[in-house]
Amino acid sequence: MHFGVRSSKTLPFGGEIDQVDFTAVIEQLRLGLRFGQVTQRLRFGPDAREIWPEHYARLQEGHPGLWGDVTARAEAHVVRLALIYALLDCSDTIHAEHLLAALAVWKYSDRSVRWCYGPSVGDPLADELWQAISHRLQDMTRTDIRDHFSRNKRRHDIDNALARLAHADLVECRRGAAANGPTVETWYPKK
Repeated sequence: MHFGVRSSKTLPFGGEIDQVDFTAVIEQLRLGLRFGQVTQRLRFGPDAREIWPEHYARLQEGHPGLWGDVTARAEAHVVRLALIYALLDCSDTIHAEHLLAALAVWKYSDRSVRWCYGPSVGDPLADELWQAISHRLQDMTRTDIRDHFSRNKRRHDIDNALARLAHADLVECRRGAAANGPTVETWYPKK
């Protein structure tokens, strides 16, 4: 999981962590650890079973590009988090509160990844092409794309970049006949 963070203060020597009493937190962690060592199996409680299918289906859909690559298997990670919350409560049942807490952590992580990677597909050529297509006021023809790269990219490389963008669900292609007859391929951002 990834988490985007910002400093709220300038603390060149850190805060005063030695002034915080962590005794209660440490004891709760010890109890949860001991409980987890003797617990054989955890199950979803009825309240969690009621809300999980809807969230499961949504999490399984995933996202395009690097965002999707980094956040893949979201449903499995959420269950793991919910399991940890249940164990920290010394419960052998995952309740709705554990699941909702796990979903909240996942949501923050998911948004952090999207903020970090945006619509990037992890290929410099495809990412540059995406920027060109998405910031242009009109669709880009193959000629426009070739000219964008000053005719310095091989057709094969451009084809691969366009395929990656299409696979990431970022662009679409429209093909039609031009006035003089040849087929014109036009690329535009997918809505």
